[in-house]
Amino acid sequence: MKSILILSALLFSFCLPVSAAKKPNFVVIFSDDQTYRAIGYNNPAVQTPNMDRLAGEGMRFDRAFIASPICAASRASIYTGVFPQQHGTVGLAWQGFRKNVVDGKKFVTLPMVLGQAGYHTALYGKSHLGPPTDYGFAEGREIGNSNDEETFAEAAKFLQRESKSDRPFLLWLTPHNPHVPYNAPQRFLDLYKDTEITLDPNWLETPPMQSFFNQAGPGDILFRDSKLKINRDAPSGLTCGPPRSASNMKEVIKAYYSDISCLDDQIGTFMQQLKAAGLYENTILIYLSDNGYHLGNHGLGNKITMHEESVRVPMFVHSPLLPVKSAKSDALVSSLDVFPTILDFAEADAPAQLMGKSLRPIMADPKATVREYVVSECVGPPENRVGTGHRMVRTDHFKYMLSSADEEAFFDLRSDPFEQNNLINDSALKDEIGRHRGMLREWSVSVGEKRLPLDKAIKTKPSTAPKAPKKKKGKAAKTPRPN
Repeated sequence: MKSILILSALLFSFCLPVSAAKKPNFVVIFSDDQTYRAIGYNNPAVQTPNMDRLAGEGMRFDRAFIASPICAASRASIYTGVFPQQHGTVGLAWQGFRKNVVDGKKFVTLPMVLGQAGYHTALYGKSHLGPPTDYGFAEGREIGNSNDEETFAEAAKFLQRESKSDRPFLLWLTPHNPHVPYNAPQRFLDLYKDTEITLDPNWLETPPMQSFFNQAGPGDILFRDSKLKINRDAPSGLTCGPPRSASNMKEVIKAYYSDISCLDDQIGTFMQQLKAAGLYENTILIYLSDNGYHLGNHGLGNKITMHEESVRVPMFVHSPLLPVKSAKSDALVSSLDVFPTILDFAEADAPAQLMGKSLRPIMADPKATVREYVVSECVGPPENRVGTGHRMVRTDHFKYMLSSADEEAFFDLRSDPFEQNNLINDSALKDEIGRHRGMLREWSVSVGEKRLPLDKAIKTKPSTAPKAPKKKKGKAAKTPRPN
């Protein structure tokens, strides 16, 4: 009789719904300007032992792309799960986010949904969209120090507080690194003192004068940050944008890698704190970046274009809760997938607005896929207008690009991973090109895009950047840091 009771209890425990178990915690680390090649497991020149270990023990997503490769637009998209054409935040203009999300409430944000599901939510670090508590986080603030000491100090305090609570949480960390200025402590600079940097085959001293490389609005050819030094003490040749000699570019890359190694060290400490707080076993960590960075490839600094360096980022998930560990996936993934993935694990209802897919099927089977293609779009400052900018459709090994000036490019990434040979006029690829054009049209309809005709876009472009939103009475609203 006793054995029967024990067996019955065991069977009952296996039949319990997942919701009866404690809901998982989530930590998202969303770095700034980290291209997919700037992490150790993709590039042995970069020293990131902590991130390499976390990715190696978890699930790597080796083909992850950003909804928009520029700071404010990318962040607005990952929080809302929709594209810039929908939430209205393009370029660096966060007014669209405030109008449509904060004030207009046309879209709910991830922290809003999780808050309704019983989660405590917090954001510390770079916001670029105003106070985090304005768009759904229960606590948090914009932190501006460039080496992120204060951000990770707040993270440590958060873990200590939450270790004494039974509620599940979302901790969203947005470190500044490796965004300029590059001023990592000397010990991280010393890591690269004797490193031999090899420039990629598509490195150029100056970019081609074509619309695909343009980092401003249609009708202009402008390249960002050509006069901005990588740090205040840098020699005049060490700028963040073109033109740059090969020797100067190698020094810029070393400084950039140093910032990433600094961030990696902080993540290692954070993981120790997570374990010490007794929270590790029930926490899912997601790591990715807000956009990539050219680092001289195609002659460019910064981001904004539809090239791989700009739109593709490192991404991995680490947790004892993952059904499959020490795995990697080549599935096409979008930053928009983070929102539905977290809701899937949290067993929270997903709002109808979401344009992404849950990645949970891939975490159960690394060979699985959730989509045929990914799309990215970007409007360069000072344009900041919906209906203009670059577009991209990326499939398994092809990429179709539509520039801000409505010019087209098509690349076969199997034979041309550095996107140097435009095949748009290749008659043998006519059907594939047509198929990709159709995918972009499909996406355009799905987001309700109203793309401005080129002549109208050029004639009506604004002469100045938009003004920041008015400060709230009684409480000063911090202006987002420049990107």
